Amino acid sequence: MSALAVFCAWTALAQDGDGPAAPETDGEVWNRGVDAYRAGDVTNALEILRPLILSKTHGPRAAEVSGALAYEQGDLESAVRDMQIALRANPEDARANRNYTRAADKVPEVRERKHVEEVMKTLGQQGPDALLGAAAKECRALLKAFPEALTNDATRAVALCEALAKRAEKAADTWIPVKTAIAQSVTNEQQAMTITAQVEEGRAATLKAADALADLNYDGAADLAKSEEIFTRFWKLTAMPPAACAEDIACQTNAYANAENVNGRGWQQEALDFTRQFRRAFPAWAQQYEQQAQADTNKPPFTAEAQAEVSALSTEVEKLQIELTEDKSGDAAARGAKQLDVLKKLHRIQELLPNDGKGGGRNQQQQQQNQPNKDEQKNDPQKNDQQDQQDQQKPEDGQQQDQQEEQDQKEESGEEERQPKEDQAVEDVLRKAQERSDEHENAKKARMRNVPLPPNERDW
Repeated sequence: MSALAVFCAWTALAQDGDGPAAPETDGEVWNRGVDAYRAGDVTNALEILRPLILSKTHGPRAAEVSGALAYEQGDLESAVRDMQIALRANPEDARANRNYTRAADKVPEVRERKHVEEVMKTLGQQGPDALLGAAAKECRALLKAFPEALTNDATRAVALCEALAKRAEKAADTWIPVKTAIAQSVTNEQQAMTITAQVEEGRAATLKAADALADLNYDGAADLAKSEEIFTRFWKLTAMPPAACAEDIACQTNAYANAENVNGRGWQQEALDFTRQFRRAFPAWAQQYEQQAQADTNKPPFTAEAQAEVSALSTEVEKLQIELTEDKSGDAAARGAKQLDVLKKLHRIQELLPNDGKGGGRNQQQQQQNQPNKDEQKNDPQKNDQQDQQDQQKPEDGQQQDQQEEQDQKEESGEEERQPKEDQAVEDVLRKAQERSDEHENAKKARMRNVPLPPNERDW
C-alpha cells in the first residue's frame, strides 16, 4: 500500500487535535505531517511524524505512515523498523502485516548489494591473483589460530574467536571481486555458471567457517580447511610469475626444512604446483611486460636473454621437483642437496625477473645499467627509433623461443593431459580477468603521465 493510501486510511482519525494552544498536541503534530506530505514535502513529513511513533494515541498510525514514506524513498532499513513498530501495536492488522512483509523481504537483497558495493570500492582495483593469495594465507593463519584460541579461558576464548570470525568474514569478501572479474571476462554462459558455482561454494564455506568460529564450534576448523583449499586451488591457477616464484620459494624452503604440512598437503607438491603455474603463465606475462615497458620507459627492461634463462631454469626446477615428489629412496642427504639446488635456481629466477614494484628481482644498479640515458634519447631521435625497433624484435624472438620450450616440456611431461579441463577453464577465465585488471591499471598510469605539469615545475 502506498503512503497516500495509508494517509487516507488514517485521515478520519486525524481530527482529534483539541487541546491547549501550547504545547502542541499529538493530533496537531499529525495534521502538520499530513499537510507536509500533501504539499509534496516528504522529507519534512517524515521529520514531523517520526517522533509521534512514541505517542500513546498516534504511535501506530505514525509508525505505519513513516514506514510507508521511508519505503517510497528507498530507505528499507528505516521502513522495516517503523512498520515493525506498527505491527507490534496491531498484530492482527492485515494491512500492517502485508506492508511489513513486503519491505522485510527486500532487506537481505539490499544489504547484500550495499555490501558488494563497499567491498568493490576497497578490493575492486586489485587483481584476482593477489586477492586469492592473500585470502589463502589468511585462512592458513586462521587454521593455526583457532585451536590456540580455544585453549584459553571462556571469556578470553570468546573474544579471540569473535575476532577470528571477523577476519574470516573479510576473507570471504575476496570472492566478491573475483566473481565480478569472472562475469566481465567470460562469454560462454555455461562456463561462467560452472566457475561462478565454484566461487559461491568458496564464499559459502568461508562464511560458514566465520559462523562456526563465532560460536566456538569445533567444526570451524573443517570449514576453514575447505575454504583454504578452494582459495589455494584458484590461486594456483591465477598467480602471476613474480608472485608464483615468491610462493614457490616459500614452499620449497618449507619442504627443505621439513615443515608441517599445509592443510594436509605436502610442501614439495605445493612448490611443484607453483612452478607449473609459473611456467604456464610466464610466456604471455613476459610478452605483455615487454609491451608495457616499450610504452613506459620507467619500467626496467626484460631482455630476450634474461627471458630465455628464466625459461630454462624453470624447466630444470620442475624436473627436479618432480623427482623430489616421487623420491622414495630415503636418502636425506641427497634429497637435501637437490632441494638446495632447486632453491638456488628459484632465487636466480627471482633475481632475473624485472622489478617494477610488483615483485621480481633485479637490483636498482642493474636496472640503471640496462636503461639508456633519457637525455641521450631525447637528443638523438634516430638512435631512439633504432632502439625501439630492436626492442620490438627482441620480445618476439624471445617469445617464440619460450613458447617452443614450453611446448616441448609439456609434450615430455604430459602436463596438458594432467591438468583437468575444469581447472584449465578456470585458469583461462581468471587470466582474462587479470589482463583486464592490468589494462585498467596501465590506462590509469597513462592518464597520470598525460596530466600537464604546473607552470612552476615545467622544464622550460
